[in-house]
Amino acid sequence: MREATPAPLRRPWSPPAAAVLAAALLAVLQACSRSPGEDHPAAAEGEALERRAREYLELKQRHEWERIYDDLLAPEDRKKLERQHFLRKRASSFDVLDFDVVTVEKEGKGSARVAATMVAMIPVLKPGGETTLVRKRVRDEQRWVYRDGRWYIHLES
Repeated sequence: MREATPAPLRRPWSPPAAAVLAAALLAVLQACSRSPGEDHPAAAEGEALERRAREYLELKQRHEWERIYDDLLAPEDRKKLERQHFLRKRASSFDVLDFDVVTVEKEGKGSARVAATMVAMIPVLKPGGETTLVRKRVRDEQRWVYRDGRWYIHLES
């Protein structure tokens, strides 16, 4: 009777197959670790715009007009509008009590519209010349421009 010889040991993976598997696994892990919008620059750009619009409204709510002028106003608007004139015009602005960004819509390359609703205390002239404050919900339509990798609010002329 003939003795059976053991079959040679087989490796489940050859070195090239293991390398391919490792590369595929690494690619999957990298894809899972990306933040949303990384593969879609337009989505990331939209998120950045909404963040900037919220920042603008928060600063407006706190009457931080200097920061708005310095950080959020479009460069072309800053060239046309002196800082002191901008600040003087906003010195008597109404109080924003609450706000919500409603829509963010790109209009083309480097341009977008943002719509927000605000609850504000609006001064109203009463008969006899007195002024009273009325709580009112208002819609704020804003135009934004994309310059040098950042979104800026653009004043309508």
